Amino acid sequence: MSRVPLLDPETAEGEIRRTFDILGKFQRHQVNSTRATANSPFLARIFYPLVQTLMREGLGTVLPSKLKEFAVIKTSQINGCDY
Repeated sequence: MSRVPLLDPETAEGEIRRTFDILGKFQRHQVNSTRATANSPFLARIFYPLVQTLMREGLGTVLPSKLKEFAVIKTSQINGCDY
């Protein structure tokens, strides 16, 4: 059970629905971090571009994206996430 409820884009209403619509233009599936931060739509709209910037190559980073993704997956496995 998560401490922060993971919101469902299909049943969201109001400002949360609008946030999911905005973020849906950039990714097909809503990942759990997006579903959790959607509890605070303002935070989600700020947090998402930051995460995307950190994950891409050439935007102030020296590590290739593939290596960063491996780190994310390994960290998730260590923490017991279902990925």
